[in-house]
Amino acid sequence: MPTYNHGRWIETALCSIFDQGTTSLEVLVMDSLSTDETPQILERYRDRLTWHRRKDAGQADAINQGLALARGEIVAWLNSDDTYLPGAFARVSAAFSDDASLDFVYGDALEIDETGRILTPNLFTEDCTRERFYFSHDYICQPTLFVRREALARVGALRADLRWFLDYQWLTRFFSAGLKGKRLPHFLAANRDHPQTKTNSGGLRRWWEIMRVLAANPGPFLLARRSLWIYSLEFVIKSINAASWGARPDSADDARKARAWALATLNRRFMRLVSPRSFDDIVRRYHRDIVPAGQTVADLWTRDLAGAKHQ
Repeated sequence: MPTYNHGRWIETALCSIFDQGTTSLEVLVMDSLSTDETPQILERYRDRLTWHRRKDAGQADAINQGLALARGEIVAWLNSDDTYLPGAFARVSAAFSDDASLDFVYGDALEIDETGRILTPNLFTEDCTRERFYFSHDYICQPTLFVRREALARVGALRADLRWFLDYQWLTRFFSAGLKGKRLPHFLAANRDHPQTKTNSGGLRRWWEIMRVLAANPGPFLLARRSLWIYSLEFVIKSINAASWGARPDSADDARKARAWALATLNRRFMRLVSPRSFDDIVRRYHRDIVPAGQTVADLWTRDLAGAKHQ
C-alpha cells in the first residue's frame, strides 16, 4: 500500500484487508513521509503490518519497492484511498486454486466518493483480451488486480518515469509476456473518486502521457486506434468538470443548461466509443447485490456480502 497524507482514508483501506478473514497475510505500507495523521494510524496497527517510512521517487517507485519485498504467493497493491469489498480475497484465492495456469485475476469495481458513498458501478470491466486492452481502453480497474508473485519477474517493474498511466503501461506487458488472466464476475474493490486524485487533477500532462504510452504499443497507426479517441474525449470531459463552468449554484441558467447538454452529449459519445461488453451484466449484479445492501461501503461490510448472500 503506497501512501502519502491519506490519513482520512487509510484506516478504511487497511481494515478492508484485515477484515477479509485471511490468516496468511502480509501487509506492507510504503509511507512517503506522511505529515498528517497517517503515522499515528499506522502505529495503532504496527503488529499487523510492516511499515516502511521513507522518501520515494513517486508512486511507481513505492509500488516497486513493495512488490520487491512481498513474500506472498499472490500479491496486489491497494492505494490508500481505495478499499476492498467483503469476500474479495476468498474469491481471488478460489480462482487461483481452481486454475493453476492463471497468472492474474481482476474483477468489477464500485466508484465511491470521499465519504464512502457508492456512486455507481465501474461499467468498463471486460473479459480478458489483448486487442481490446491495447486498442480500446483499460478495462482492468487496478484495485481489483491480483497477480501471482512468480509472474512478476516476466513483466518487470512499473516504469518510474510515468505518473498517470503507470498501471496501464505495466499491464500491457502482461499481455506481451503472454500471461494468462481472467475476469471474476464479482465486485472486489471500490475506487474512490475525489478532486485530488491524480486522474482528476492531471489535466493536459496526463493526456500527453497517455498519448505517449498508447503510441508505444505495437499496432495500427495511432490516429486509426479507438483508444486515442476514447482517452482524448475523456480528457475533454474531465477538463469541463475541472473548470466547473456552469456548475456553481450561482451560475446563470443558460450556462448550467449548456454545461449539462455538453456533458450529456460527450458522455453518450464516450459510451458509444467504448461500447463496454459487460455493461448489462455489471448493471444487473449491481442492482441485485449492491443496491439492496446499502448506500455506502460501510453498509456492505455491515451486511457482509461475503456470507450467505454472495455478490
